[in-house]
Amino acid sequence: MRMGGKVAKKFGDDINTDYIIPAFLLQESWDKQFFADHAFEGYDPSFGPACRANKESIVVAANNFGCGSSREQAVYAIKYNNVVAVVAQSFPDIFYRNCLNNGLLPIQITDTSQIAVGDELVVDLESRTLRDTTSGLEFPIIATDAAIELMNRGGFLGFVRERLRQKLTVVPKKSTSR
Repeated sequence: MRMGGKVAKKFGDDINTDYIIPAFLLQESWDKQFFADHAFEGYDPSFGPACRANKESIVVAANNFGCGSSREQAVYAIKYNNVVAVVAQSFPDIFYRNCLNNGLLPIQITDTSQIAVGDELVVDLESRTLRDTTSGLEFPIIATDAAIELMNRGGFLGFVRERLRQKLTVVPKKSTSR
């Protein structure tokens, strides 16, 4: 799978889930768009407008993006602001898994320092590369085979949808009883 987008926001190290969506908002709604509307509002209120300005936005960070408490709503807050991928040097395991489960691409590379806001990026999961078409730089993606497979399928939810579609389209055999 290949997909691209424009870097809408860039962060440094240790962006925690409290910055992304504060704990006091977690019980306020079941609507995923609610969390997107409140994403980073106390940390960087320009996050939503910057990401929504593009049809396909990408967020770039340094180390430990998504640290802190394990809240799935942090992924919703990012994803439902037109963000298709988060590119970072490292992710905590739980945040990484929440991204995989919900179809937000968690792209890990060794160094994000040369990527800038406004750059156009292309993620190529088949070749496991991230290409910055603005600067011409290319970075290898760090991921397991299982993670790449889930990303290709749209996350764990995409995998489940695919399995259900297969099960529901199987035509039962006709009975030959007399």
